[in-house]
Amino acid sequence: MLAKAMLLAASLLLVTGCKLELPSLGGNSISGPLKLETLTFERAGGPQCPDVEGTTPENIRCASLRLTYPNIVAAGNPAAATAINQYIQTQLLEYSDPEGKPPATLEELASMFIADYNSVPEAMGLWEMERDVEVSFASKHLVTLTFRESGYTGGAHPFSGQRYVVFDVNTGKQLTLNDLLIAGYAERLNAAGEQAFRQARGLTAKASLEEAGFWFANDTFKINTNVGVLSNGLVFNFNPYEIAPYAMGPTEFTVSYDAINDLIPDTSLLAALAR
Repeated sequence: MLAKAMLLAASLLLVTGCKLELPSLGGNSISGPLKLETLTFERAGGPQCPDVEGTTPENIRCASLRLTYPNIVAAGNPAAATAINQYIQTQLLEYSDPEGKPPATLEELASMFIADYNSVPEAMGLWEMERDVEVSFASKHLVTLTFRESGYTGGAHPFSGQRYVVFDVNTGKQLTLNDLLIAGYAERLNAAGEQAFRQARGLTAKASLEEAGFWFANDTFKINTNVGVLSNGLVFNFNPYEIAPYAMGPTEFTVSYDAINDLIPDTSLLAALAR
């Protein structure tokens, strides 16, 4: 009972929203029909959280959750905005309790995360989970969302990851490379991707990927499906552990539209960006 009382006393919930002007981010323009607001959800709970009197770095026992994400106010049409918002919520709520039940709300997600912390008697210090969703690029036809997650739940080191998701801004449909490029694109995209990958990692054209520490099958480069659309090309990301040890970190690189122009049909939503 005391632990529950302390948990309730230490828990806090904050949901804020602010209108977001649509600026240029990192040289990738944000334009078109998309309008959004940015929301933040925060909650912390545990026997000894920072807002409890007497908490020090030595005795802190707390779990904290922070989510920052866009609410799409307008897209090409209301149905598209609804579809994108539903996808964002689904990804934010990716979690489950010990019985495998997923949370239905952000409040339930926070409660599950805090409960997991409190169920580990030896858990000390601070567990953290942060999820950030950002509109990295938007145009008349396309929008790229960047999903980032980081935190610590015990173990040797923190966790982190990043992935991209592309939508048709006018329909709300999630798009893949198969929707954007010609049939049979893989071989030529892999070749262009390998050049960009090697440049990002400082590898020569003849250097062995395996000897450099990467885990590609048969020492042969292959792009993944973690891809976003930007104004200057397709951006790919390999997360830690995906193709290399954790210590080597993630690898991100951009394949310019000039390098793959012949893979983009005139009917593709990419054509307006690439031509």
